Amino acid sequence: MAHRYNFPTEIHFGAGARKGLPAKLKEVGVKRALLVSDKGVAQQPFFEELRRLADASAVYAEVAGNPVESHVHAGVEAYRDGACDGIVALGGGAAIDVAKAVAVSVGHKGCLFSYAEGVPGQKPIGGAVPPILAVPTTAGTGSEIGRSTVISEDGSHVKRIIFSPKLMPRAAFLDPELTTGLPAGVTAATGMDAVTHLIESYITAGDYNPLCDGIALEGLRLAARSLRRCLTHPKDIAARGD
Repeated sequence: MAHRYNFPTEIHFGAGARKGLPAKLKEVGVKRALLVSDKGVAQQPFFEELRRLADASAVYAEVAGNPVESHVHAGVEAYRDGACDGIVALGGGAAIDVAKAVAVSVGHKGCLFSYAEGVPGQKPIGGAVPPILAVPTTAGTGSEIGRSTVISEDGSHVKRIIFSPKLMPRAAFLDPELTTGLPAGVTAATGMDAVTHLIESYITAGDYNPLCDGIALEGLRLAARSLRRCLTHPKDIAARGD
């Protein structure tokens, strides 16, 4: 059996990594960025710094809870009102998923969910998708390097998955300094979310990937070493980096 291994996302990691955002925006040709975030992150002291680093022409920071289609519609409106040509996603998995869905919607006609996996007559994501750069503020979802977005219907709350390699961010900026203000509960929950993903990756049968296995084992070692310390010493940058 043939196997294919692919880890294409460019990752900038370490304290202060966020400061590389302007250069990357210039490199990928984004001149007018939409900054997508959530209500909680918008209250953090670093939000205005990231807004300046992104040189955002428009901001949509109303994501709350699990992302729903109405969040995406509002983000699309902000993108078009700002005449944007790229997206910076700042926050946890919800904000990053909304940013990806906005990227699909601005270049593809019709209902967003007509591009979702498993729907009758599913449409391909064949058109252009604006560049996405991701700045995650939690450790849990891994959406900053993923190829999918999960958006719920507003009324039924049925989750829809939209998948395409075009949804992978051009780069992810993993800066532990952005996580030191997380409440202990969020730190614990998102940390255990990461642990769950690592275990799932390692024990999945029939999908052998030695690269994932190595990352999973090392990730579990780092989590065992530092997750508890993040709760007792929330400003410890080394532990947050793990």
